[in-house]
Amino acid sequence: MNFLRSVLALCTGFATYRPYRDVALSTSLKHLLKLVSLLALVVTLSGIPSMLSGIDEFAHRFDDHRPVFSIRDSKIITQAKQPYSWGDNDVRFILDTTGSVTKPDANATFGVLFTSDSFLYWVTSTNPPVPVNKRLQSLRGFPDGVVDGDYFRHLIRAMLWLLTPLGWLLLTLIGMLSCLLQAYFFSIAASFMERSMPAPLRFTQLLNIAIHACTPAVIVVAAYGVMRLHDLNLLLLVYLVVYGIFLVGATYACRDQVRKPEAPPDDLL
Repeated sequence: MNFLRSVLALCTGFATYRPYRDVALSTSLKHLLKLVSLLALVVTLSGIPSMLSGIDEFAHRFDDHRPVFSIRDSKIITQAKQPYSWGDNDVRFILDTTGSVTKPDANATFGVLFTSDSFLYWVTSTNPPVPVNKRLQSLRGFPDGVVDGDYFRHLIRAMLWLLTPLGWLLLTLIGMLSCLLQAYFFSIAASFMERSMPAPLRFTQLLNIAIHACTPAVIVVAAYGVMRLHDLNLLLLVYLVVYGIFLVGATYACRDQVRKPEAPPDDLL
């Protein structure tokens, strides 16, 4: 409950940062770790329905005009005439266990080439049309069975038990590292400028402020990820604007006000 109250306070005003200015650095790090890990969990879980929907679409495309083939002892078994190609220019599938096809189809945005004991998948750049990412994966370890849409559905759903915690851990590490790096560099730069101030803030105070100022900005990033607004390429800009506003405002609000010396009374005698 204290953590949630802190999150709410850090998102509602600049003056609320003052109690966090002088806390131990470990307290700030614990707050950031709780925040990032919680939001990373929300983003990871929210991506599961989208992943399941994506694999269903992939399975439907794969089953459309698919030749009959299966995996047995890490090798592809088929009676289909080869090479056999199906799909469209968005997703292309090629079956060739003879070795006559060795290169990706550069006209397809995404594709998979099934060979005798492995498969090659690639992603193609649209301008110019050149495969920018390709990888050869062995079939060793893949379960035996007929390779169809249901095969991929069962495979991905089984992998979700591993992919979900790994995705959560990866998002947490990336979030922590990004927040700490930007907070550290800001604190170093601000500490030099603080020297000319009448009531300068110490480096540890600046670092505490910078770490806690990540709270509203990280929440915006998490909301962006949950809503899947991938068509709006404004995430970085919005993040920097939100972080900058709270960082500057909180730094100003946390600075001690210096009292001006009172003017001496006039001596008329």
